[in-house]
Amino acid sequence: MPRISQAIVDEMVAHAREDLPDEACGMLHARGGEVTAAHRIRNVAASPYRYEMDPLQMLKLERGREESGETLFAIYHSHVASKAYPSPTDVRMAFFPPGELDQEPMFPGTYYILVSLEHEEADVRAYLITRGGEITEEPIEVV
Repeated sequence: MPRISQAIVDEMVAHAREDLPDEACGMLHARGGEVTAAHRIRNVAASPYRYEMDPLQMLKLERGREESGETLFAIYHSHVASKAYPSPTDVRMAFFPPGELDQEPMFPGTYYILVSLEHEEADVRAYLITRGGEITEEPIEVV
């Protein structure tokens, strides 16, 4: 079960609202299983229907994460007008090359967090995406 502080949840929701009308995206890093930071990443797709993380920004974050000894806890993004549930595109993009579902996802064991702005109150949910594109919801414990 992912444990995330209210401050980190609030940061993801704020990012989602600020990036409207487009989807927002980013990464959560952790140390010892505790989420330490939410890192905003530019959505180079600039679209309300999908996200594509800026690859240079993502690479810098990954290098910094490795140097600091942190782990990749989650990839998050928003849905501007639909439920907090991974779309078929979200699932395809969890694999590399995209859509190659017969292997482990690009970041195995990493949560995929969806922030839905479908209703006035944001809905934040976490999922694991595994081989075959199987989606399992993991309840978030907000601490």
